[in-house]
Order: sequence, then C-alpha cells, then structure tokens
Amino acid sequence: VAADRGPLRWTFGVGAAVASLVWFAALGFGARYLGRFLARPAAWRVLDGLVAATMIALGLSLVAGA
Repeated sequence: VAADRGPLRWTFGVGAAVASLVWFAALGFGARYLGRFLARPAAWRVLDGLVAATMIALGLSLVAGA
C-alpha cells in the first residue's frame, strides 16, 4: 500500500509501523486493565454482541455498495 503513495511512501510506511506498535501495546495494556472485567461471562456476551453487530453492519454496507 505504501508503494502507491509516491514520494511520501516512506512516511506512510513508518506511520503505519508506528500505528501498529501503538495498537498492539494498547491491546496488551488494555488486557491487563480489563482482566477483572473480562473474567465475567456477561462481559463476553456483551463483547460478542458488539462484534456481531459490527460484522452485520459491515456486511450490509458491503452489500448496499455492490
């Protein structure tokens, strides 16, 4: 993807790499802080519902755009 950005391809690539590092670090620290909350089955049901709603919304937007 970065190769299509012309002269700013290196800036784009470095930005993508930094964003990836920040994302995975945030996931690690977030897991540590949310560990107690996610130990409850009700929390997982809510999380699964949010993931399902997101997937349905993305699927519908793809079908509507086709």
